[in-house]
Amino acid sequence: MISQLVAEERANESPPPRPPQGSLIDAVIDQLLKERPSQDDVGYSAAHREQSDLFRVNRADFQCKEGDTLVIVEFPPGRRNCYGEEWYTKRFSVHSEKLLATNSKVFADLLSPRRQARSRRRAEKLVNPLIHRFVIDLTPSMEGDDLAAQLMELSLPSGVRNWWTTKERLGISPYLVSGHDDYCPHHNSVPVNCVRSENSLAFSYCGVRDQHLPNLDVGDVLTPETRVMDDYCPIRHRANIVRLLLAIEGHDLVLNSASRVYTLAGIANILDCAGAIRDPICSWFMADPNNEFIDINTEIAFKIGWTLKSINVTRAAFRILVVEKAIDTLNVVPQGRGAQHTIFGRPCADLPDDLETVVQYAAHKLADRVQQTYATLTSDRFYEVFDVGEQRKLVEVSKLIQTALASIPTPGSKESFVRSRLKLLLGRLGSLSQKLLEYKDLILRKAETAPPPYKQQRDFDRDRRCYVPRATWNPTALVFDGFSVHQHLLTPCFWGYLADDFSDTCEPHAPGELLMQEVSAFNEMLEEVGYLLRFDGDNNFANPVGPPRFSLDQFRHDFTVAMGKLRDAWTPRALEAPLNRTHHLALGLSDDEFQYLPLWAGGLDDGTGGVFEPTVPDAELGPIGPGPAYHTGDTVATDASSICQSDATPSRAPSTMTLTAGRSIAAVPSNAGPSTATQHDTSMSSSSVAGGGGNWRGVVASPPPPSTASTDAVMVSLPSATASTATMSECGEESFEDVDVDMFYDSEDEDAWSRVEDP
Repeated sequence: MISQLVAEERANESPPPRPPQGSLIDAVIDQLLKERPSQDDVGYSAAHREQSDLFRVNRADFQCKEGDTLVIVEFPPGRRNCYGEEWYTKRFSVHSEKLLATNSKVFADLLSPRRQARSRRRAEKLVNPLIHRFVIDLTPSMEGDDLAAQLMELSLPSGVRNWWTTKERLGISPYLVSGHDDYCPHHNSVPVNCVRSENSLAFSYCGVRDQHLPNLDVGDVLTPETRVMDDYCPIRHRANIVRLLLAIEGHDLVLNSASRVYTLAGIANILDCAGAIRDPICSWFMADPNNEFIDINTEIAFKIGWTLKSINVTRAAFRILVVEKAIDTLNVVPQGRGAQHTIFGRPCADLPDDLETVVQYAAHKLADRVQQTYATLTSDRFYEVFDVGEQRKLVEVSKLIQTALASIPTPGSKESFVRSRLKLLLGRLGSLSQKLLEYKDLILRKAETAPPPYKQQRDFDRDRRCYVPRATWNPTALVFDGFSVHQHLLTPCFWGYLADDFSDTCEPHAPGELLMQEVSAFNEMLEEVGYLLRFDGDNNFANPVGPPRFSLDQFRHDFTVAMGKLRDAWTPRALEAPLNRTHHLALGLSDDEFQYLPLWAGGLDDGTGGVFEPTVPDAELGPIGPGPAYHTGDTVATDASSICQSDATPSRAPSTMTLTAGRSIAAVPSNAGPSTATQHDTSMSSSSVAGGGGNWRGVVASPPPPSTASTDAVMVSLPSATASTATMSECGEESFEDVDVDMFYDSEDEDAWSRVEDP
């Protein structure tokens, strides 16, 4: 009876689990099937790609059996992957024609007969002459200069190592940023979400969660031990070499973390095959919202874009770096190279010397353009340079008054009356022209000092919260408050205010209201005296019947349109990449700044360094023969000796005159020393020294400083035209001498005019 019960109990028991049978590959496949995500999951395809990638790299010898080239990558022992399996030496086959199709000089050298003789001797036992024509060993060097260069190229910056936290902080897909390292001994304990500190707080605006705000302050994130990544990992290096070769063979390239993207870009640079992975990495950068990597880790994005020759990534990152550097250059005390954070708190990373040189030169060029633009904005030629249409009426009327005054015959009683009325009209025109300049200056001062609008300031603060911790937070309005007048030109709020339409403003002291009285007085006087002037088709007036009235509404419209064009040039909306976290900068670079980029990025740098040299003035007559021979004009002969003279034997010729068809019209004596050189020659010499000479790549921190020329010097380079004030002063000596200035304005206006600074 007892034996029967025991037999029944044993029959009801489930059989013990059997150990996996078959080869190791079968066990791996079983594990993959067990971990395969459900197809109902929205991330099914991405998760499936990740698992396939890990299996493909770990079993490259099974995946790649066809090809005429044997690739060898040796792994150090004792390191495990996410499956808990130990990495072992990879030997797999690829096609030599695909390697050569990358136009890599490294692959071409490795496949050359000279290198192949050595490689085949090393791997003599592994080579099958019927299958493998070539053997290449891509195992990284473990010592020497090669190892040092690889460590510099592949060591991960902190911005790359910590980008995994953006899955929770910025809402980026985990299949783009949360991937594990290839050396992953604690796979099951690696967190996907951030580990928060005890005092962490979620961002909110008026108690309501803003979907564009970061979910967590960057200072409240704790990095667990299982998420700590080494700057350089030999397993990561070797696994990505295999991954790169598989991508060249046509296999799927999975980019699930910033560390993998950075390492692959570095390896592709070392092997000179960046074009093989350019498109996948560019797609990784452009995936929204992962494109915020360019805004936050700008130096890293610029380096990767430069390495891969990605036009969009390179130019977008270049805009940010140049504007930030120009703001620092225009500061009273520039931060200089090596600063840990920008003036807005964005963490900085080091750039290679050649890239740092490019950014510095472009930043100094932008600083020069800022100073010149501000000088134009504050000059009396403002309306002429920016082509404000309604103001041209005053120029035309001024010309007509001059013509009328010049045509008045010998003075008599009637002629004196006519002359006085014309002078009175000319005085009203001068007063209105001055008021127009005051109107412009008032708007310019408000644009310099006005804080950003509340909504714009909130957006700026929200964007900067993505990388500035709470402990070092400084509101954007306070940052702008410490800017100089030139630095304000590199902010969008300055241009937004300058291009604002004030026509609907009804306040007593609004800029437009200050003009109404002066415009009315001028139009009334023009109606009275207009019969003395000739308004025909030669004066470019639309209505030749009577005198043209100055329209204040049209003037405001023309002013707004002109400033709107200027705003669009400094704050373009269409960029190479969506820079969603850099709205606080005016990113409108011109060809003058982009010229320092290589040809493939839309610049002018052809690799010779000529773009960094000062511009050589044109020789009118040009070279007349082979060699460095230029004919610059005919020099009058003198009796001065060509032998160097001492101070005790002065030259008998007091001076030497040069007759030339070129730029120069005078020259120093033939025996003149440096002290007698002209100012023009001195400036040319100093600029050529600042240009860096021929070896431009050796000059890292010495680009030419921003121009400090006066406004008058700047105005020389502007288009030649006739300003309203200059036009009114050309009517002859008697134009204003006999006019009582008090008839046209009071003493308060005179005080206001005296405060207007000359540019």
